[in-house]
Amino acid sequence: MITGKSLFKSTLVACAAIGLAACTSTSNSSSSSSQAATNLNGFVEGGSVVALVNIHADYANNRLYALNYQMGKLIPMCSKFTIKDIGTKEIEIEHGGTTYSYLWDKHTRSAGQSLAENFQTFFGKKCDSAAVAKLSKLDQEGIKNGRPVIGMSKEGIKYAMGLPPVHATSSLENSNWTYWINKWARNIMEFDEKGVLKKIIK
Repeated sequence: MITGKSLFKSTLVACAAIGLAACTSTSNSSSSSSQAATNLNGFVEGGSVVALVNIHADYANNRLYALNYQMGKLIPMCSKFTIKDIGTKEIEIEHGGTTYSYLWDKHTRSAGQSLAENFQTFFGKKCDSAAVAKLSKLDQEGIKNGRPVIGMSKEGIKYAMGLPPVHATSSLENSNWTYWINKWARNIMEFDEKGVLKKIIK
C-alpha cells in the first residue's frame, strides 16, 4: 500500500542537511544556491535523473511545479533529465533540449515539505517500469495517456498523474486525492474502500 511515509522516508536526512546548510549560510543568495547545489540526496548539477512518474509540464512557460499542476504537456515516466542548476527555491532541469524551472511554493513549504523532498517524489535514479508492467491494462492505459480513468488503482493514478500536492492531500490513505489543473481549476479523485477510482469530481 502506498504511504506518504514510505515515499518520503529515504529523503529526510538529506533534506535536513540541505536545510541546515541554508540556515547557517551568511553569504549572498548565489552562495546559498551553491550550497544547495552540493547535494540533493546524491544528485548534483550536471547529473542525470529520470522521471519516476508522468510529468505534466507547463509548456508555455517551461515550468514544472511542486504543486503538480496537471498541465497539457506530458513527459512520460522514465524520461531522462539533466540537472542544470540547484537553487534554494527552484531547480533547473533539461529534457529534450528544453530547460524547465521546477518551482517550490508557499503551500508546499507550509505543509512541511522541502523543495528537495518534493523533487524526489517525481525524480530519481531509476524508474520502476517493472511495477507498471504488473498493473492492470486499465492502469497501463491511464499511465500511457497521463490521464485518470475510472477503475484505476491508486498505484496507477500515482504513475499517471504523480502524487497529489501534500497541502491538499495530507495522507495517501485518504479516499480523496486533490489535483489542480491550474491555479483556478481542480479535480478530486474519489476512491472506494479497495483503492479503486470510482469518481472524478470536477
